[in-house]
Amino acid sequence: MALLSSIFAWFGSIFGRPRQISEEEFKTQRRESLDSVTLSGACYVPMAGFESTVHYRDKQNLHHLGRYEWAVRVLSPLPNRNAVLDCACGVGYGSRKLAEIFERVEGIDIYDRAIEMATERYSHPNIEWKCMDVAKLRDTFAGESFDAIVSMQTIESVDDDEKYLDDLVALLKPGGVLLIDTPLRKTRIDNPESPHHKRYYGLDEWLQMLQSRFEILVFGSLPEAALLESCQMSSRGSIVHCTKGS
Repeated sequence: MALLSSIFAWFGSIFGRPRQISEEEFKTQRRESLDSVTLSGACYVPMAGFESTVHYRDKQNLHHLGRYEWAVRVLSPLPNRNAVLDCACGVGYGSRKLAEIFERVEGIDIYDRAIEMATERYSHPNIEWKCMDVAKLRDTFAGESFDAIVSMQTIESVDDDEKYLDDLVALLKPGGVLLIDTPLRKTRIDNPESPHHKRYYGLDEWLQMLQSRFEILVFGSLPEAALLESCQMSSRGSIVHCTKGS
């Protein structure tokens, strides 16, 4: 399946027209997949060879792929792009995009099979993969190690969310950028139905947690609120562009 997808993508590029993948086709390949990572539902797995939003119109693929495309646009102008941390990188499609603009990418995830898939699909000389818990960030990386940190839908799954944010502050260089995303609800919800999430935040709490640690530059971008609205997302979600004080 992955080989055929890559061949189709290649032919599409030759003729200058990106192949369009319907929502039903994407769901079918996911149902019929023999891969344990795809079947687990623990993380999003794009079709191999189709890791760009140009191939999709459905909300799931636009949501997941669009976040990293937005991240690359935001981080490309940084004067220093030596190192970036991709927290909960999943199968690594986003880390691979970040490797095009950073000299070093640390892609970390607690799910060992996801890291194995990342290594198989998205290896790049600039990427180091680590299977680890984000609770161990400061045991693994030195303080002020990163010019940027990307944390897409991670914080809602960690046990100690306050410590997690404190660790991100410690790992960023002065003036470093944090791009962080989490599902939002009207009010806080603890122990939601999702087996992978521990909580959802209300808007006021979410902003207060970030404003106590960072300067918020952009709120509600994915990329900009229009994408979420066009996808008719049940939750508008939130990507926040933050910086650490100098």
